[in-house]
Amino acid sequence: MTSTFTTNKVLELPANGDYVDYWNVPVNGDLTIIDQAFGGVTSLNATSGSATLTAAQYRPLILSIAGDIAADVTYTIPTGKGGQWVVNNATTTSNASRVIIASGGGGANQVAPRGAQAVLACNGTDVWNVASVGTSVPTGGGTDAIFYNNGQTVTTNYTIPTSNNSGTFGPISIDSGVTVTVPTGSTWTVI
Repeated sequence: MTSTFTTNKVLELPANGDYVDYWNVPVNGDLTIIDQAFGGVTSLNATSGSATLTAAQYRPLILSIAGDIAADVTYTIPTGKGGQWVVNNATTTSNASRVIIASGGGGANQVAPRGAQAVLACNGTDVWNVASVGTSVPTGGGTDAIFYNNGQTVTTNYTIPTSNNSGTFGPISIDSGVTVTVPTGSTWTVI
């Protein structure tokens, strides 16, 4: 067989002449993967510790994370794999331990907010928080960014994008060892 596979969801691309009279093998397999990408769930037990996710784990749309954690747990999307996920962080802890979603590409990572759902995206190198219940999510009509709902604790390093200003409703606390960087020419206003 000379099949190749797609980059992000690892769908099989049979070569011409592969699966003669057995076309259902790759088609049915690929349709199952596509179905998972639109609504499947991967349940992860954070108590087991950090891990690089396998294709079977990162293919589904939803990552549901539970368990009582004593230290930070990092789930890594393999290098070069992109996509978006809804992350449900239902972990518990008696300290400030966090669940972190990272890319094996070594770029930015994101903390999945505890007790909330976040939409995270990855381009194969960086992970972004697209939207999250309880963190800054601009909303408004059309392309307006008028209303902001934000959490009350900064749990991961953040740099305000160059040539941008940021606003937050306070009070705000910043976890120990976490840095918020405001570049020259930008401002961060806490109201």
